[in-house]
Amino acid sequence: MTPKIEQLTEKEHAWIDAQLQGAAKLVESFLPETKGQPLSLKALDEAFALWLAGSPEDTQIINAVINRVGVAFGQFLVEGIGLSWVIATDEHGSDLAVHGLPGKGDVLVYPANFVAKRWERRETHFLGNSYQQIAEQVRSLEHRH
Repeated sequence: MTPKIEQLTEKEHAWIDAQLQGAAKLVESFLPETKGQPLSLKALDEAFALWLAGSPEDTQIINAVINRVGVAFGQFLVEGIGLSWVIATDEHGSDLAVHGLPGKGDVLVYPANFVAKRWERRETHFLGNSYQQIAEQVRSLEHRH
């Protein structure tokens, strides 16, 4: 089933903004030297690795961090590659995603799920490389069409 793509509501945009603020606070708490600086993938990667090294067990905190890091990663894809925030609905349900190249490749990334899978594997320092790979794939698709 091809996912149904819908624009975000104001409430969903506000939730994204709250997650981005939370991601900045997460980075500042682990990397105080970044206070006042724009969020970077490198700092986000490092903060996630430091947080994960603490072997978090509280499910609510784990979910909050995954959402914050995921949404921040998604925002980098939106700002850097030109993808857009959407709600994508398929046979498994609806989820926040970033989408690009509609009708020309239909790039769809579920950033929070992307981070959750790495959390499950205890993988760290993946955001920068993943961003580069996704950017290259999007550029490749753009040039094909």
